[in-house]
Amino acid sequence: MRLAFVIVAYRSAAELPGCLDSIRADAGTECQIIVVDNASPDDSREISSGHPSGPEVVVSDRNLGFGGGSNLGVRHANADAVFLLNPDARLRPGTTAFLAGVMAADSRLGVVAPRVVDPTGESRAASAGAEPSMRSGIGHFLVLGRIPGLGRLFKPVYLADGRHRAHPDWVSGAAMLIRKSAYDQIGGFDERIFMYMEDVDLCRRLREKGWAIDYEPEAVVEHVMGHSQSADQAIRWYNAYYRYIATRRGSLYAHAASLVAALGLGLRAVAYRRRKPVNSDRMARSARAALRFVVSSPGPDRPRNGSPPG
Repeated sequence: MRLAFVIVAYRSAAELPGCLDSIRADAGTECQIIVVDNASPDDSREISSGHPSGPEVVVSDRNLGFGGGSNLGVRHANADAVFLLNPDARLRPGTTAFLAGVMAADSRLGVVAPRVVDPTGESRAASAGAEPSMRSGIGHFLVLGRIPGLGRLFKPVYLADGRHRAHPDWVSGAAMLIRKSAYDQIGGFDERIFMYMEDVDLCRRLREKGWAIDYEPEAVVEHVMGHSQSADQAIRWYNAYYRYIATRRGSLYAHAASLVAALGLGLRAVAYRRRKPVNSDRMARSARAALRFVVSSPGPDRPRNGSPPG
């Protein structure tokens, strides 16, 4: 199976060398590597061009968002499968071969993804999960998905436990191996989604075409979450979350789903106040962001890169 790596870079000059080093160490020199300079204002282009792995650098004259940048990079890929990887992600040894082997063994697989962990080795909730809905929101934000006996009924938006193999509805675009023919069949990412939920949307359209989604925690990618996030990251993530649900199920349903999120995050903020004040503050900010969409529709997206909250 011929593999190509696609990395979308935006303000990623500090992170790109480590990412490219990990690809070279894990996948060798035979794989095609493509770095998309997504109109980055830093030295991402120059650093990529000078790296020993010899990536092909594709330059965009404007920031296309993650989905648009990925589509641009994949158009240059000459491969059977494309490994999409964030610039602040690092492949652990054996990841590429393991995922490629899983995909080669099952012609139904459209996407296979690794477990995503932070530098301490902790699983990140954004690795994979269930289709955003009222039920999956209850499973995640109100933690019913973690209660024995209720997990199947309320499969959470984010995996309750990333240590176990699963066939989720979606996997994170931070690290996913996607079959090129499947990607081409659905036309890649929907470029109308500038940032956040684009991976959820991609996986839904793949499932609608009959492709399977696989999550393999034996393969591990380390991800420094939030490298290029901005102060309004939580608002932007819930903006995308609301819009995704509203597009699929209507605005009234999306408002109710936002209320579930706000309630669950608010309760967590209170519970963490003494034991984990930093987490409490983060949960409180996220709860306020979710509550914003209970009382009003979100405004237009603003073009910045980042990652969803864990």
